[in-house]
Amino acid sequence: MLHDPFTGQHLRFLKTGNQTGGQLLEVEVVLDPRGRVPRHVHLRQDKWVEVVEGALSIQLGGEQRRLTSGESVEMPRSTLQHVRAHEGRTRFCCRSARRAAWRPP
Repeated sequence: MLHDPFTGQHLRFLKTGNQTGGQLLEVEVVLDPRGRVPRHVHLRQDKWVEVVEGALSIQLGGEQRRLTSGESVEMPRSTLQHVRAHEGRTRFCCRSARRAAWRPP
């Protein structure tokens, strides 16, 4: 598990590119209260996020969304994204895939 005290992220890798032939990365992310994933863009991967516990505020391009436990969102490649814990501790699963045909289960 990786811990980033600056952003309040705790990452546990469930599946890696080495395990999936470079096709999929699956990570469980826990954000401390006020934790965040800094603004970034994935140029080659589509991403899918599902909230497991708590609530997330997500900026996806110019759109702001709030997701709670059980809700998910697809984040297309080349879209500016920023994620932060909405209130309290938040846990979510993040899947990134390189294949254009991949869709969440």
